[in-house]
Amino acid sequence: MSRSFCPVKSESVLVIVDYQDAILKTFAPTVREQLHRQTALAIRMAQQLKLPIIVFEQYPKGLGTTNEEIKEVLGADYRPRAKRVFSGAGLIFDRLEELQRRQILILGIETHICVMQTAVDLLDAGYAVFPLADAIGSRYTHDWRSGLEVMTRAGAQPLTLQTVLYNYLNAAEGPDFKAMLPFLKG
Repeated sequence: MSRSFCPVKSESVLVIVDYQDAILKTFAPTVREQLHRQTALAIRMAQQLKLPIIVFEQYPKGLGTTNEEIKEVLGADYRPRAKRVFSGAGLIFDRLEELQRRQILILGIETHICVMQTAVDLLDAGYAVFPLADAIGSRYTHDWRSGLEVMTRAGAQPLTLQTVLYNYLNAAEGPDFKAMLPFLKG
């Protein structure tokens, strides 16, 4: 089923931007908890539905690697791409062409810097970009809003993770729904 307002599972890639503790520790605890919960759920969704996952780490030598708990959820999908530039788009064009997928679900931190610059560059290259608004974050709310607004003006379509997940599942039945249900409760 194709819907213009939501990504299509067979066309989607999950991109995780800089989910590193050195950055996360500057966030309010409630924001960290939400980002952690949503990031883990997005990974589980991608794994269950067989969406490719791309992970970025900003200058891991100085900022450390991806959060350990998120690494555990990623498992074999933890194959990070280190970067020192804010936009990681240029580092994945070859991979996206190889996958032949044109829709990008993007999450991570910080919304107004690396997430926004990566999203805008992907949009400029002709990809459809769907920021998962409840799985991206910035230290300050006004920066989160600003980054999300810039992405939207550039042509991105922000959605919540559950909007995307339930659109992919399409029905409250089947093996994918049953596999995801425990993660959606509580």
